[in-house]
Amino acid sequence: MSTELTTYRKFIYKDDALELVNVLEEHQITYELANNSSQLDSSFGGDINTKQFEVKIQKEDFEKVDRLEEELIKNDVENVQEDYHLFEFSDEELIEIVTKKEEWSKFDYLLAQKILKQRGKEINPDLLKIINKQRVENLATQEASPTWLIIIGYVAAFLGGLLGIFIGAYLMYYKKALANGERIYGFERKDRSHGQNILIISVIAFFVWFGLKIFS
Repeated sequence: MSTELTTYRKFIYKDDALELVNVLEEHQITYELANNSSQLDSSFGGDINTKQFEVKIQKEDFEKVDRLEEELIKNDVENVQEDYHLFEFSDEELIEIVTKKEEWSKFDYLLAQKILKQRGKEINPDLLKIINKQRVENLATQEASPTWLIIIGYVAAFLGGLLGIFIGAYLMYYKKALANGERIYGFERKDRSHGQNILIISVIAFFVWFGLKIFS
């Protein structure tokens, strides 16, 4: 079994993250609670996410923890008051929650299914599996080529600034997490190659400009 930990869920508030942590500890599941408020991912066109706390677990534990989370909040979903904002959502909006579960809390995901069922539009469990699988495949597609960022990166590289180093490293190493725990490179190989070139040029130019300033 892999010992690498992958982001399972992100939270705005630490107390919310600790609720999940308590469940993980109770079932002796390896985890890490991290603060990602300064993530590189949020810069230069990455997924901008204001959530600050993330719980990381092993990829192999994703399905198990998913089931444990459902058991944890099942009672809350069954007893939620009908003044909760999801009850005002249209069928289309509720279906969007179900098809994009990684963008919503587990509570909202389950409640959306409950409301749809009450409205006579229950989504079959087998169809849900197909939807979730398709969603992972869609998210696995790499980002569009960031041409504007590559251009800025080369300009910054030849000017010898640290911005070029930062952009080059971002293009080379930026990864995004999928709903099933996998992490893939966010950009295609040719864009990562540009990132490598920008990084190398930036480092060389930095020392050249630094040397000129010292000996001038």
